[in-house]
Amino acid sequence: MSESMTANPAPPPVCPQCGQNDMVRRVSNLVQDEPGSPLAQKLAAPRSPRPAAVLGCATSFFATMVSISAAILATGLTELTSMAPRTGLLFGVRDTSVFTGIITFLFVFVGVHAMFVWRQARASRFFRRAFTAWHQASERWQQLHYCHRCDGVFLPGQSSLTPVDQVQMLLYARRPSQPAASPANAPTSAEGG
Repeated sequence: MSESMTANPAPPPVCPQCGQNDMVRRVSNLVQDEPGSPLAQKLAAPRSPRPAAVLGCATSFFATMVSISAAILATGLTELTSMAPRTGLLFGVRDTSVFTGIITFLFVFVGVHAMFVWRQARASRFFRRAFTAWHQASERWQQLHYCHRCDGVFLPGQSSLTPVDQVQMLLYARRPSQPAASPANAPTSAEGG
């Protein structure tokens, strides 16, 4: 007999709008029991953000191709505008043209690669912030309750009911609405005056 008493779950919290708990259900249970229903789809758990893409071979290949193209262009322009004597290098290219091409390749390669690294760092920062917000929203979602009578959701202790269509706003709010102060604890404006 004592085992059955300890196995009974705690009663659901009272709905802040109707003041009753007979039609209140935990949202996670509702979504699990009725996965295909329109209500369950509206109340589905927040989706995890996708991680930032990692720099790979394609990025290095792109940086190399852009750098080679820029180096060829710089070498060609230097070759056309240079008055230095031709040397015995391949295709009779001048030393200054080769030097310009090499320097251009290095600067463009480093610049393009740095741009991708900067973009990835920015995406990683965004992902970390989104992941933190998602984690907090998931914790709130686990505590969220739905009142069938009032057709709204609330967190235990919340002073107002949130419409189902605004559940994401409630989950991702920086601070969910707090319980209203009871009249005994409310400060009085007449004190001291």
